[in-house]
Amino acid sequence: MNLKRISFIGLMTMLAVSMFGCITAQGPAPQAASSSGLSAGNMQLSARMSNSIFLQPVSPTKRVVYVYGHNTSGAQGLRFMELIKAGLVEKGYRITDDPDKAQYMLMYNILYVGKEDKSYTAEGALAGGFGGALLGNVMKNNATGTEVGGLVGAGLGAIIGSVYHDDQYMMVTDIQVEQRQTGTYTETNTHASQGTDSTLHTYHSGIKGWMVYRDRVVSQAKGHNMAFDYATPSMSKEVSGEISGLF
Repeated sequence: MNLKRISFIGLMTMLAVSMFGCITAQGPAPQAASSSGLSAGNMQLSARMSNSIFLQPVSPTKRVVYVYGHNTSGAQGLRFMELIKAGLVEKGYRITDDPDKAQYMLMYNILYVGKEDKSYTAEGALAGGFGGALLGNVMKNNATGTEVGGLVGAGLGAIIGSVYHDDQYMMVTDIQVEQRQTGTYTETNTHASQGTDSTLHTYHSGIKGWMVYRDRVVSQAKGHNMAFDYATPSMSKEVSGEISGLF
């Protein structure tokens, strides 16, 4: 190994140590768990729907909603139904426990709450739509450079990544909204996965007197050194806000 190469490696090592010191001193500390449900610090929140839903307006006396839901994800205790009901009440709707007295029925299933990675991505979940799979996006990166540059870059990235990393979580929820409407007959075609290489096809499933809308809502939370328990309440509030905003 020649002197120039040794000097270059030494210089880059000193730069890495210097950056390590800067990040340690100035970088944000890991986020603590929070139950406030508010975005704070360096968290970036977003929520999107796979399709738009437009409900017919009704008189104030008919603004009655029946809410029913499931959480089949690994994250329990989200208080999700409480958030949805509170959002509806704030908009002037009444909540009922009797579906026969409801003008609207809102049903949901929380499918996934966790890390977003190449196997589970927000874009893939949205592309799957209501009842679809949680798809992943595969991305390929091509890197070029000298041997020394590559080695130093990898080492520098490892040092930085150990103290300053990005965390990305997502929450995927399927919803079905039904609005009572006399004289309507809604036909649906359902393609539901039943396991490995098995799909259930239901054709012309009819619902009388109700307009039926189905959608998928996906929320993302991004931040540096962000704990999962910190992001979860904020994503729950974001998704519940999107759903109650339909009314």
